[in-house]
Amino acid sequence: MAEARCLVSPARVFARPTADQIWLGPDQQAALSQLSRVARLRLLTGPASSGKSTLLNHAAAQIGLDNVVLHCRGPKDTAVGVLSGLLLGADLAPWELSEVEQRNLFTVFVHQRRAQGKRVVLAIDDAHTYESGAWEEIERLLAFKIEKRGAIEVLLAGPPALAQKIDTMRATLVGKEFEACSLFPPSDQDLASYIAWRLARFEMGDLITPDAALMIARMSGGRYAGVDVLCQISLLLLRQLGLDRVDTDVAKKATALLVARQSAKLEKDPVESDEAAEVPPQGYLLISRDGKVYNRMTLGQRTLLGRSEHNDVWLPSPYLSRHHAVIVGTPQGYYVVDLNSTNGLALNGRQVERAVLCDQDVLSIGPFRMKVQIPEWLAHGNPLPQSPSLAETALMPSLEPRSPAPMRAIK
Repeated sequence: MAEARCLVSPARVFARPTADQIWLGPDQQAALSQLSRVARLRLLTGPASSGKSTLLNHAAAQIGLDNVVLHCRGPKDTAVGVLSGLLLGADLAPWELSEVEQRNLFTVFVHQRRAQGKRVVLAIDDAHTYESGAWEEIERLLAFKIEKRGAIEVLLAGPPALAQKIDTMRATLVGKEFEACSLFPPSDQDLASYIAWRLARFEMGDLITPDAALMIARMSGGRYAGVDVLCQISLLLLRQLGLDRVDTDVAKKATALLVARQSAKLEKDPVESDEAAEVPPQGYLLISRDGKVYNRMTLGQRTLLGRSEHNDVWLPSPYLSRHHAVIVGTPQGYYVVDLNSTNGLALNGRQVERAVLCDQDVLSIGPFRMKVQIPEWLAHGNPLPQSPSLAETALMPSLEPRSPAPMRAIK
């Protein structure tokens, strides 16, 4: 009975939110109302795991329906770092351009979009990680005017201390064209409502009892991420035990499992933890576009790639799906899985749905090329799990194998 009602992977039910589908409690709705008002500078603050990043992306997605929104997530150290991120978001190539040339190119872009009647909004998450050089560029952009009016709007998100950091900039550059709102740590009832919303989207609304949902909320430490993990463990236990619903007993067992897992990690010696069963060997991804390398990312146990800001590797291009592919690391090596993307991915020029990665392999996703850099001894390993295990952690349903097709832009 429980198995029939749990056909959807728990990892999918409680996966990362996308900008178009988020839970909105009373605080989130009030904050979103303020963020929706037109102002040259809007600020969203909140403690860790208060949902501010999710809300920022949701507000940006709503604004972007009729306007231009460019994401530029921190950390950023210099003006070039800011400008390169914005130009990439605008699908313009900043390769080998000087700081002045990048600024001029972005200025032309803003003039063109404003001439089309569109607002240009910069959405900056983790703004508190910006260094002085990056902040100076934000100030220059806020001061940029067309026909004596501010040409660019900025939407910032960060911890409460960020409000003090931008006081001077706000007073000198935008005056009354400023909106500020705050999120607070979610209450247990907020988190229980969030659980109910997640389940209802998959017609599983009664699978976790109200008492169990409140218990999970209390045990999560007031963090949405903690709720996601505990709910996933609870649903897996439900399947293993053959029960109909997650009650307080199942929720307690899920909490005990999570605590035991965390305690085991803390007790391990630092040297031994490097050799732990779940830790993959060190690997990197060298990312290039138009023949120019612009980033080197460290690979972890799970590295999401796609055009959404929610990914570990953000690849801004209309030819990529929001969550396009994932690279999974195991002690035996790495493998890549296509997440049911529209345009697919290629490994060394061959279309694949999932494959083991070797050192110097080249992944092609839309206009991006990514060279894999991992220890050579992994070339003879096979880290791919068995089919049931792979299905357990699937993020999206898989399709029948498809033949290569011309890339098309995704609206």
